[in-house]
Amino acid sequence: MTHAEQTEKFSNPQKVCDIVMKGGITSGVVYPLALVSLAEDYRFSSIGGTSAGAMAAVAVAAAEYGRQTADGGFGRLAKVPDEVGNLLAFFQPTPALKPLFDMLVAALKGKSGLGKWLGVARAAVVGYWKNALLGAGVGLFVVLIAVMFKCGFGLVAFGALLALVGVFCAVVWRLYKALHTELPANDFGLCPGTQQTCAGGDGFTDWLAKLIDEAAGLGQDPEAPLTFGDLAKPKNGHEPIHLAMMTTSLMERRPYTLPMENNGFVFEQREWAKIFPKRIMDFLIRECDPFEPLRGEEGTFFCFPDDARLPIVVAARMSLSFPGLISAVPLWRRDYTFTSPDDQNQLRRCLFSDGGLSSNFPIHFFDHLLPNSPTFAISLDEFDPKKSRGGNVWLPTSAHGGIQIPVQPFEGLGGFLLRLIDSAKDWQDNLQSILPGYRERIVHIGLKPDEGGLNLTMDEAKIRKLVGYGKVAGEKLRKEFSLDLHRWRRFLVAMARMEETLDEVATAYKGTPGGGEDFHAFLTRYAENPGQYKQDESRLAAMLRRGNKLAAMGTDWRQEPKIRDGRIPKPETDLRISPKP
Repeated sequence: MTHAEQTEKFSNPQKVCDIVMKGGITSGVVYPLALVSLAEDYRFSSIGGTSAGAMAAVAVAAAEYGRQTADGGFGRLAKVPDEVGNLLAFFQPTPALKPLFDMLVAALKGKSGLGKWLGVARAAVVGYWKNALLGAGVGLFVVLIAVMFKCGFGLVAFGALLALVGVFCAVVWRLYKALHTELPANDFGLCPGTQQTCAGGDGFTDWLAKLIDEAAGLGQDPEAPLTFGDLAKPKNGHEPIHLAMMTTSLMERRPYTLPMENNGFVFEQREWAKIFPKRIMDFLIRECDPFEPLRGEEGTFFCFPDDARLPIVVAARMSLSFPGLISAVPLWRRDYTFTSPDDQNQLRRCLFSDGGLSSNFPIHFFDHLLPNSPTFAISLDEFDPKKSRGGNVWLPTSAHGGIQIPVQPFEGLGGFLLRLIDSAKDWQDNLQSILPGYRERIVHIGLKPDEGGLNLTMDEAKIRKLVGYGKVAGEKLRKEFSLDLHRWRRFLVAMARMEETLDEVATAYKGTPGGGEDFHAFLTRYAENPGQYKQDESRLAAMLRRGNKLAAMGTDWRQEPKIRDGRIPKPETDLRISPKP
């Protein structure tokens, strides 16, 4: 296919969709061709993801922004599978942590339990050879004396054993230092994301920054990277592109949706220079407002950029900070929960880690009660041949398809602990994904234990296989998804849910015997002179009038037939007020 044909292929999509992608580290290689396939028929309006899904999200946002450009757009995104044949090369540890990284790689490459342990031990001794040599010193000296004075095999064996014990103790002590000093100093990740002195090519953040700007049609090394502000006001009058992703603030124990508004965070120049390419840092220093710490903290600080000036690669990197493997992103802010002004003025360091810790599959992104266009989602799941109905990729199409969460066993104490963590952080995403109006728009890609995830050492053939899964997923969404059926299900669910909610409002306004003061009486006596948030007369009158209308509507909706007793898709839903992350 010529370049002109490639450009024409994506030039004029007739439909609009949103897309949400799940996190999964190396599993993200499935996304590019899935998105390229969808781009033939759909324009992406809103794009979201977490972790590796966030990487894919910024790439497709850039491609959508540069859809009409000569060298960018989805033609550029289609080339990504040719660039990721050696994923391991993108993950570059700092020199101090390279031995730990080599131990991880050895564990991943091992074919058996014994093979893994031997590989890890070898990597540890080679990585910390100076410590190993020092640890073996006494034992080797004993062996040397035994040989020189012909003291017999017993003393030689004792010296050799002493040397092995010394090596073990010295390497374990060095590992302790690495885990308790060097890893925390690197913000609890082996790889910062930028090119390191021990590697020859780009780190994953360097590569992603280049991909974004090339897909957006900005060319190589532009003076200004693609920002959220650019997406909000695309060139040539094209429709705005909404991009969102999750990150997790560990010190605050809460998620944030990126971009963040009025966040009060600042970044320190030297810290960020370790994790972002120089040209991104040059842009940030040039565009962001300097911040002078009130307590005189050491460092050069700048305000976190607003949406208009926030490079999308920065947001992706904040979402992609897999604990232990990829360094967390440091930000600073003041803590007003302290009572002392002096304590309030002190900057406190916050580490932003993987968005998947909070929501690995933010299927709630871009949700509408009554949708006029689909929000597609791509989920990365475990493959079980006994449950597969269409290979490694499937899309629920029947009324009951995808209604149940699969039973997934685990083995051993390690599996038990991991399942505890997964259950605590993913239960909301899992339940959301089986709801009617959600499950039929999620295409599932089943991966085997040696595919995706932490398998950094996958060969090119296996990576190509995963890329192929993505292409099949995109084709299934294009050809098998029914927007009319999806909207009908959402209407039924919405009507049943609104009926029950209005019924609850009507009950609260009228009250129940022995149930305390009814809500209408409470508003009558309190609303005009509340303890806080006093409203002006016109706004208060409108609130009270609308509240009465909702209660009256709830009473009216109690008439037969009761909607939620009809043929409504299952399982049932809930409606509650919850904070926006």
